[in-house]
Amino acid sequence: MKQRTGQIFENKKTGEWISRVCYKNNNGKRTAVQRKAENKTHAKQVLKELLETLEKGGRKAFDAEKLTINDLCDFYQKHYLKPAQVINGRKVSGLRSHVTVNGYIKIFREYFGGIKLKELTYEDIRSFRDRMLKRSTHQSTRISLTTVNRYMAYLRRILAIAERNEWIAKNLFKCGDVLIHSADEIKRSRVLTIEESQRLIDCCIGTRSHIRPIVIAAFDTGCRFNELATLTFRQINLTEGIISILAENTKTFRAREVGITIRLGCELKKLWEKSDKNLDSLVFGVKEIRWAFKSACREAKLENLRFHDLRRCHATRLDELGFSIATIGKQLGHSGDYKVTLRYISRDKQNIRKVVDALDNHQNLANPQTDDAQTSEYLN
Repeated sequence: MKQRTGQIFENKKTGEWISRVCYKNNNGKRTAVQRKAENKTHAKQVLKELLETLEKGGRKAFDAEKLTINDLCDFYQKHYLKPAQVINGRKVSGLRSHVTVNGYIKIFREYFGGIKLKELTYEDIRSFRDRMLKRSTHQSTRISLTTVNRYMAYLRRILAIAERNEWIAKNLFKCGDVLIHSADEIKRSRVLTIEESQRLIDCCIGTRSHIRPIVIAAFDTGCRFNELATLTFRQINLTEGIISILAENTKTFRAREVGITIRLGCELKKLWEKSDKNLDSLVFGVKEIRWAFKSACREAKLENLRFHDLRRCHATRLDELGFSIATIGKQLGHSGDYKVTLRYISRDKQNIRKVVDALDNHQNLANPQTDDAQTSEYLN
């Protein structure tokens, strides 16, 4: 095989020295890569480096030098950013949140645009993160750290794809301090008391009556909104008191079953009686309940409450009733990480007091003589 030698030459018009190497691209077409040099000696050195690059990395190395962030985004959207495909209850390709991720890709294009992959630096990524932290939402509130972390996670993801394809030598997220601080995210802990829960349900009347069944279902099953919104009558077995959640409608793509409480069963029977008796019809018949839910919260005088918090209320109730973390996690449809389940359990002051009272009672049984004296001393 004839050894590549490349060439150097002087541009007669500009007086610049050029180093040039020809090769065939992936389409079999002859192409060339060239670099400017300061003088003839420098041009020879640049030519040597070009030949070494071609020898080590092949034409991929040169093709990668032309790639921009926009090109990488195009590649990701074409090969990865697709709706989830589920076979036999398992996701085999695509993303459930492909619409949301497409929004992230749009932001990457706006910020990095035509910057070449080879020229992207760790500082560029850090500056992107700092700028995102200063952005405001469409509601004129400061964007949350959780949202910024999601931006960064997907940026890391597409750069990992670039690294795997040898378009960059190393994922820049590995080249400096950690840029994704999940531990600093503010974890929600809003949980309603039994009285507050009933107050919310009681306010789901009139123009808000259509959300009453789904609110009760969220309290009593701990299901996510999408799992309830996509529920059909075919998935409900009132005889056995079981609801089957399909894998394709869950966040983790894992099918599971949840039980039906008496009050939820009453609501489901009413919905069936009002329906067209089609087993494939949606049970709750709602896709968006945001404004009705906010209105119910206002009337019930419940601040800072989201629909997803009802799932947390369910998990907390199970914890109060003594169920294990594993059982609660299975009920919620978690993939097995107990840390995720623990985030849904809120042990409030009332529960803390119960722990203290139980310890006091245990100690009193062990040493009853000191009970009165210590109690008097503590209270005084």
